[in-house]
Amino acid sequence: MRERNGYRYIIKVFEAQWDRLHDETVKPFFEQLKRDTEETYSRRNGYRRDRPGHDALFSYIVFQNVEGLKAALNCHDHGADNRAKIAYFACHGKRGAISAVQDISRTRLKNILAPLTSYDGLYLGACDFVNRKTAEVLLAGTPHLKWVAGYENWTPWLEGMLCDLMFFRLLLSGRFVRPNSKARWDPFGRPEDVAQTMYTIFPAARDLRFSLFYRSRERVCSTLEDHLEAQAS
Repeated sequence: MRERNGYRYIIKVFEAQWDRLHDETVKPFFEQLKRDTEETYSRRNGYRRDRPGHDALFSYIVFQNVEGLKAALNCHDHGADNRAKIAYFACHGKRGAISAVQDISRTRLKNILAPLTSYDGLYLGACDFVNRKTAEVLLAGTPHLKWVAGYENWTPWLEGMLCDLMFFRLLLSGRFVRPNSKARWDPFGRPEDVAQTMYTIFPAARDLRFSLFYRSRERVCSTLEDHLEAQAS
């Protein structure tokens, strides 16, 4: 896959209004993540003053209903090159649907995503939505998708946000380790490896029932199911 500035992915952030009483937003968190990602890349590869001033590492869009989300997902991303895109949804959730001004069922979400071919994975920062049934519906109906991640149970806003940021930090920059002499970042090859590592370095991910569902040759696998099975054996 061709990369721009060394980044394998771009993250498209889609946020719904949470409610009329609160003004939480994930935007500043991802802005900081972008700054940290660029800093890590520069330290690893040497500071370069000739790097392009614009890069589509992140984009941010607010949506309210099915039509708005569909239009946002279809936007052309300048500077994306051939990198795979990840759609991150920040919204309320419940069994079988995510919530904006209007609810969007997993079936309608699947139908919106079905024609799109540039998205590598979905990360749903929503309570209660991502269980095995939801993952199987989305992966079966959208053959280009490789993985779907999110939470099976209710998740406190801040704890969920920290979990989301840790996942993307590891995916984009790798795991930070400090040997005796010099700090380094060990990269990850696959998103499912990132999810498995989360249970070790961010144990709240397990308590929140965060899971990444991905395709294997035989079935749809769950990182949380694999982790719990390994612990029990």
